[in-house]
Amino acid sequence: MLLTELTQLVFAQAVTPAVTIKKTEFSFWEILFHGGPFAKIVMVTVLLLGVFSVYLFFERFFFIRRMASKTDSNFMNNIEDFIRNGKIEAAADYCKTQNSPESRILEKGISRLGRPVSDIVSAMESQAQVEVANMEKNLNLLAAVPSIAPMLGLLGTVIGMIIAFFDLSHSEDAFSPKTLSEGIYTALGQTAVGLAVAIPANFFYNLLLTRIDKFILRAQNISGEFLDIINKPL
Repeated sequence: MLLTELTQLVFAQAVTPAVTIKKTEFSFWEILFHGGPFAKIVMVTVLLLGVFSVYLFFERFFFIRRMASKTDSNFMNNIEDFIRNGKIEAAADYCKTQNSPESRILEKGISRLGRPVSDIVSAMESQAQVEVANMEKNLNLLAAVPSIAPMLGLLGTVIGMIIAFFDLSHSEDAFSPKTLSEGIYTALGQTAVGLAVAIPANFFYNLLLTRIDKFILRAQNISGEFLDIINKPL
């Protein structure tokens, strides 16, 4: 009897058709634009903010690097030689030919030679502020992206969750976990994209600030060297 039951069980397993499990591949691109018109508008806006932040970063990065690469390595030595030889106008003209932030700062100081040191320092500090302002142009827009992008993503998530539960509450069919989960992962995709845009934008912003801080330190050193030159006894 037992042998007969075992034989029937083996036979039943042998004739049972194999169940094919369909594996669904994760597609983030499908999640990005899987939603209503509002979700698509939010997603496109966040992506445009990402493109805008990349453009601002490279535009400012190459501008700052181009400005920093214009200064001659023997710049201060040449300035000292001109001043030692009493060629003040030649020193100013040399600064104009360099056309770099450092040379423009020193040009302001050279043009004030003969006046009190406080006037020279004030003139160079004012020009340094102008140069820093030029480097920081549109940097406030880049700083706004890490704040706006997550907020837009969070707004899309909240609206998406509201729509998902609203549709579920007004559905006359039986409860479907698929419908609810689809609405939830679509809504969470908004926040994920917002963070994906905000994190690189924040990194770009701080990287540019670091390069500007290096320029400020370099400008302070050059200004100090210039003051040492004009105060050094002949």
